[in-house]
Amino acid sequence: MTGFVSLKKPIVAALLCLLVASFNTHAQTSAADIIAKARERARNIEEFKGVLNDPDQNVRLAAFEVMVTNGDPLMRELALDTGFASTDQVLRALAFKYAVLGLEQIILTLEKADSAPKNVQERTEAYLEKYGQKLVINIDTGEVDLNTGYFSYGNKTGNISGTVMTFTYGYYVGDLRLQDDNSLAGHVSYANGNSQFKATAPIR
Repeated sequence: MTGFVSLKKPIVAALLCLLVASFNTHAQTSAADIIAKARERARNIEEFKGVLNDPDQNVRLAAFEVMVTNGDPLMRELALDTGFASTDQVLRALAFKYAVLGLEQIILTLEKADSAPKNVQERTEAYLEKYGQKLVINIDTGEVDLNTGYFSYGNKTGNISGTVMTFTYGYYVGDLRLQDDNSLAGHVSYANGNSQFKATAPIR
């Protein structure tokens, strides 16, 4: 029995050594794979960034649409960031459309429109006191049309055209434009103009 125990210890030790060696080899291989994949990913990103800045506008637009629709979140964000920062207004408008139509909601902040008649301003102040400054524009992402810019939520509808977003959501009618800081700003009226607001919203 003593001989068996003394024989067992070296075997166990040898097995442990093999297990550790196998783990280290696997870890090294996994690390090497990760590094290789990361480098390949970085090369792909740089290539796409280059294409998004191609001198040919058609190439830029085609690359943008491929990146923003291929299901890769990183590529989508890269395309949107590049589009919003672009001096190409067509590409910027395209980024705006895809960004808005990819949202489930836009939260507008409302303020009294100082340019409105005094009686309208008074009704607007009463509205803000009762309902607050936030107006949520919900978007059914399954019903958007990326070709026309159409979006909806039930029987409420809106549209993106260029860098302008318009909507008719029940009693609310809005007209907002993309700003230099990539936010939205414009006007919203309520109940046939009984209340009129300045409206702003972040979209990124």
